[in-house]
Amino acid sequence: MDIHPTHLPWFLLPLLLVGCSASPISKPLRQAAEQQPAFSAIAVQPERFKGQAVVLGGSVIQTTNQPKTTEIEVLQKPLSRYNDSPEDNDRSAGRFLVRCPGFLDSALYAKGRDITVAGPVEGAETRPLDQIHYTYPVIGCQQIHLWPTQPQAAYYYPAYPYGYGMGWGGWAGYYPYWYPY
Repeated sequence: MDIHPTHLPWFLLPLLLVGCSASPISKPLRQAAEQQPAFSAIAVQPERFKGQAVVLGGSVIQTTNQPKTTEIEVLQKPLSRYNDSPEDNDRSAGRFLVRCPGFLDSALYAKGRDITVAGPVEGAETRPLDQIHYTYPVIGCQQIHLWPTQPQAAYYYPAYPYGYGMGWGGWAGYYPYWYPY
């Protein structure tokens, strides 16, 4: 079969799309978690789902290293259906704890970083949180993925005469929002 060089991108496009949308969680763990309950149900009754395989994600609140494990407190966020990355939105059904065997560096798993974790629900643990006692679902760590940090968006403010800057007689901005510069 002869493929003309101009047709090559059409053959490579499906491979590229599949590669870009793949989950970092292994296929066996994804399949084990196919029938997982919603996180809101797990948060209400973690003991009911003990042993259930789940894939969850969110933003790291705190990472604590203990003698044989690392514990990560996570603010749950919905996962993207394309690659299991935590969605960048303000929705959350609560917090959960992840217990990973061994050492994970708290400088890498730092506050604000996004993670996706796969493992069984191990139960619940109640701890003080500000002025209340909060019940955290505890998730075992069979596989964890630390998502790369996203670069901050740069905002471009055009210079005079197309944007803010010295305008007419020391006033800046656009009508009707002119203000003294």
